[in-house]
Amino acid sequence: MEKRVIIAIGLCIAVLIVWTKMFPAAPPPAKPVPAAPIAAEVAHAPTSAAPTPGSPAAPGTNHPEQQIELITPEVRFVFSSLGGTLLHAQLRAAKFFDHPGDPSTGHDLVRMSDAKEAPLRTTFPKSGFEAPSDGAWEVRRSGTDTVVFAADVGTTHIEKRYIADATRYRLHLDVTITNRGDQPVDHHLAVSLPGRQDPDKRGGGFLSGSTASISSILCAVDDKVERRPIDKLAKDPIEKDGAVRWIAGDEKFFLLAAVPYPASPPLEGICAAKSTGDGTAEVTLSFAERTVPPHGTIDYPFAIFAGPKIRTDLESVRPGNTDVQLDQAVDVSLAILSRPILSLLKFFHSFAHNWGVAIILLTLFIKAVTFYPTQKSLLSAKKMQKLAPKMNAIRKKYENDRQRQSVETMNLYKAHGVSPFGGCIPSLIQMPIWIALYSTLNYAVELYRAPFIFHIHDLTAKDPYYVTPLLMGSVMFLQMRMSPSGADQQQQQMMAMMMPVMFTAFSLFLPSGLAVYMLTSYLIGILQQLYINYLDRKGAAAI
Repeated sequence: MEKRVIIAIGLCIAVLIVWTKMFPAAPPPAKPVPAAPIAAEVAHAPTSAAPTPGSPAAPGTNHPEQQIELITPEVRFVFSSLGGTLLHAQLRAAKFFDHPGDPSTGHDLVRMSDAKEAPLRTTFPKSGFEAPSDGAWEVRRSGTDTVVFAADVGTTHIEKRYIADATRYRLHLDVTITNRGDQPVDHHLAVSLPGRQDPDKRGGGFLSGSTASISSILCAVDDKVERRPIDKLAKDPIEKDGAVRWIAGDEKFFLLAAVPYPASPPLEGICAAKSTGDGTAEVTLSFAERTVPPHGTIDYPFAIFAGPKIRTDLESVRPGNTDVQLDQAVDVSLAILSRPILSLLKFFHSFAHNWGVAIILLTLFIKAVTFYPTQKSLLSAKKMQKLAPKMNAIRKKYENDRQRQSVETMNLYKAHGVSPFGGCIPSLIQMPIWIALYSTLNYAVELYRAPFIFHIHDLTAKDPYYVTPLLMGSVMFLQMRMSPSGADQQQQQMMAMMMPVMFTAFSLFLPSGLAVYMLTSYLIGILQQLYINYLDRKGAAAI
């Protein structure tokens, strides 16, 4: 009876740990914020002449908004002349279309209808001049790969120059401040990025599972990355000072980041993130005060990343050939396992050309690596089955002396070279692999919307018809029924029912890729058990 209690407690603890890791507590509900549609037409502004040096902008300047489009092979960028901000960053790869064959439904990393809330807004708090109003910005030059916005405040001329980068998902931004007067001008530059939590993808509960997409704000300051879910910023804002490497808005598979070029000497700054309402937030990079000398210019260059979190693309963001470690934006559990798992998946995909097949090949590889300890465990279980009569005899003989019963049982194990914990080895090996693979499927955009067979169109999402989880549960039940029974057959039968039910319940709402892995793993486990049974019969016949 005590053994059953211990096993039950152990299972409860295991379930609690797995549940906590995979299903964090749900945040409070928030009012939905409608996503802004992409503008049907984008106006291209004509080139206008630059103002006469030193001439201030007219008070109350209010130019009508112009939206400028800049297209790279991977991203369609749309800018607004109101503040010189970024309204849309729409991915162009067919994989990211919400409706197949319709480029207008490509995933948009910004989705802003109001330029006042748009990314890359520049402000100048506590400066020697007032920040230009949104309507003060003009389009001074527009080309196929460059968009320039300019504004004048007194004798201060400000430009924001966006240049398409040849590197994937990249944009270059230069913010220049020119002093056309005869006196020095002090200023503080601040650059902001917004964040938004999709209310339909908050997750946090069992039924949300792999469909949850928690949006976060990130601050990389000095050697640390501060990550905060948008829903938690109201109670726990971020404010970190030091050498700010980058700021970013993160949503599961995608990232929008602003990375300042390193300066010499390094520029100190502050990264601050706060909630701006239900489901929205803003992160701001504020630079320390600098002085523009008379008739001088100060330039603030940035690398802008807007795309999927493909690690190689993130690692290639090296402004000034400095490694800013933008790949730290990838939030992954058990990185020591998940990163090699993703590398192996990429290797198998390179010749399988299907991510589902790559998962099956990964399972075969892991089973081959763990074959020896699993084989020893299964052989030990067979020996335990043969010792069941002797173990029952010991229990009966010392039924009133539990301590003596335990000692005699351990002596029996030792005499026959059996480990009572041998049967736990396969589960102990597989559990961290399951968690690492789950984490991999939660961040590996390579598998995002990757189809497998028939009804599975996204290996990072749950099986829409629950076919693979139910098959996995059935195969797991069969494998456990085939496993050698111990001294307590009632306990064995209870485990053979409870474990498949528990794991099937988990798999119903986890990524289908994980169910494919577990199904393949248990099928191979059945074959290995049949092999052990064959060796056992062969050994018995030889006696």
